[in-house]
Amino acid sequence: MKRIFSLSKRIDPKIKYITTIKGIKTVPLILEIKHGIDNSVKKKLYKLGFKTKYEVSFINHICGSLPLRNLDDLKAMVEINRIYYDDKCKLMGNVVINGDISNYSFRMKSQLLNGRGVSIGYIDTGIHPRTDFSRPRRRILAFKDFLHDKKEAYDDSGHGTAVIAASSIPAQESGIVCAKAFDTTNHGYYSDIIAAMDWIVSLKEKYNIKIVLLNFGASSSFGNHDILSLASETLWKNGLLVIACAGNYGPEKATITSPGHNSKLLTIGSFCMENGKPFIPHWSSRGPGMANADKPDMVMPGYIPSEKFVGTAASASTAAGYAAMLYEKKRDISPDDAKSLFKLCTISLGEIKQAQGKGYIDINKIEEIE
Repeated sequence: MKRIFSLSKRIDPKIKYITTIKGIKTVPLILEIKHGIDNSVKKKLYKLGFKTKYEVSFINHICGSLPLRNLDDLKAMVEINRIYYDDKCKLMGNVVINGDISNYSFRMKSQLLNGRGVSIGYIDTGIHPRTDFSRPRRRILAFKDFLHDKKEAYDDSGHGTAVIAASSIPAQESGIVCAKAFDTTNHGYYSDIIAAMDWIVSLKEKYNIKIVLLNFGASSSFGNHDILSLASETLWKNGLLVIACAGNYGPEKATITSPGHNSKLLTIGSFCMENGKPFIPHWSSRGPGMANADKPDMVMPGYIPSEKFVGTAASASTAAGYAAMLYEKKRDISPDDAKSLFKLCTISLGEIKQAQGKGYIDINKIEEIE
């Protein structure tokens, strides 16, 4: 019984399901290595026919594909702590053609702060090099394409460009470090996402990256196999303020997506305006989060008129811009301190905490921080 229990903890339940599908010959996997990725581990994997896609050093994982016939031999490797299925997740924003902005009014620009000297790491569909990202100075500091390995910045969806434009409303001078890990349908593999995280960590000091924006979500019913949550929390431990969207699966409770359901991260839901009054839209995911954590932490506008962009991705993007302003004032604070300060800068909408968290972030309170 002990052996069966141990395997159930080590193996992602999705893998068991995949093995029942006829015609499947290879399976995409993410392997958590116990004591470092050394040559002996690589040789054993090679003998099993494992084709390595990425070595992700910041969390000590290897991503790749394995012939299904060798799965049992892989499970027997004592060097592997846990085996995840390399699934896909979805971005949480949409560009709408006919957005109603008649009743929309919310101050998002500061006269005192603009995020200058602070960079934000984005993992999205890419970025279109628009003139507002290059004038009066070039703000795109680094770009990496994890899907097609193109060298020049591009965005074949529009989601990433809308996200960066939204965060640039309050933080129009912030630096942009952009990883393309999502395709034209706004879906991305976990392996590309965590490899993008690893890349951002490697550039943290060079470009003064203080914030990482995660505008995607996956089902939070993973138990011990939530690789997105694990990797995101490791970013936090690396000194990065991780801002995650809550997800667009409300109004039922406990619909916060991964990684936003992680108690450590700063999780942002949405509010909208109607007849001059704020309200929580039905689609904004509700808490609680993982282990009954209070989520979301706060809410921000769920619609960006200039980009016709809607969803909790829009909200989290605005919060990332606010975070850049906060770090402009408090350059050496930890992610925990930044999160605490944000909570002190909120104003309640009068909604329940599972919908609004602490409320929305007031730009005036950020300006007043000493």
